[in-house]
Amino acid sequence: MKNLLFNYLLLFYRTIELILRFFQKKTSPSIACYLQNIFLFLHGSKLRFYFDKKNKLFFAKEGDLIRHFNSMERGFYYYKRSLILRGESLAYSYCLQNIQFNPDDIVVDCGANYGDLFLYLKGKIKEENYIAFEPGTLEYNCISKSLPKAKNLNLGLSNHEAELDFYISSDSGDSSLSEPKSYSKIIKAKFITLDSFLLSSNINEFKLLKLEAEGWELEILEAAVEFIKSCEYIAVDGGRERGKKQELTLHKVNNYLKDKNFEMIDINGPAYRALYKNLKLKKL
Repeated sequence: MKNLLFNYLLLFYRTIELILRFFQKKTSPSIACYLQNIFLFLHGSKLRFYFDKKNKLFFAKEGDLIRHFNSMERGFYYYKRSLILRGESLAYSYCLQNIQFNPDDIVVDCGANYGDLFLYLKGKIKEENYIAFEPGTLEYNCISKSLPKAKNLNLGLSNHEAELDFYISSDSGDSSLSEPKSYSKIIKAKFITLDSFLLSSNINEFKLLKLEAEGWELEILEAAVEFIKSCEYIAVDGGRERGKKQELTLHKVNNYLKDKNFEMIDINGPAYRALYKNLKLKKL
């Protein structure tokens, strides 16, 4: 009886969510946020959504945490009832609970999108020690507003430096150098290598590289020979995201990092995400 009641309540809840989404798509951004906030209030959440008319961006606020985003559906879905939970969920999906961070640690986030990784890192490292690579213009603007003290770079990473065709899929967060199954447009974006970044950065030690490049992970690592020598941990998304065939990349990345003296210390199997530790690097 209890299970049946639970199933009915779950069905009712999901129906309400679907109805809410329908009306949000039909109304103005500000009213869409108002409707979402009613839903949050009924759940006892402290999170609230707003629309910045001047910059034409949505933002979510919870305490002193703020995240700007341009895709309403994506932002409402990922942030749902808590920015804190979004940060923890993302970090745990990369097995980052295995890392002990210090305030002076430097983290490089490849494919930073809205900078959600820092929702977890806030209070663990200094904001200015967070380096975000994001070639998508809209996403880069969002990060810059959410994390003004961070080192935000409107650049992508690849195996050579060039201006390349970049397939934009902002609503799903699947923008990539590798042509995906669906995308809204193609733009020209500037890409560099991690080794060239290392030479210009004047930084000798990195705590973590989070690598999410929608199937382009191996190419980035191939041009990061010197960079990874100075990096203690590498967290990789090797899921089914490469090209139209949605190929896995984790097995190739795993073999490459193993040859470079990295050991897999944890894996999130369902998401094909793994955390690697540099065996030759002394503890930072």
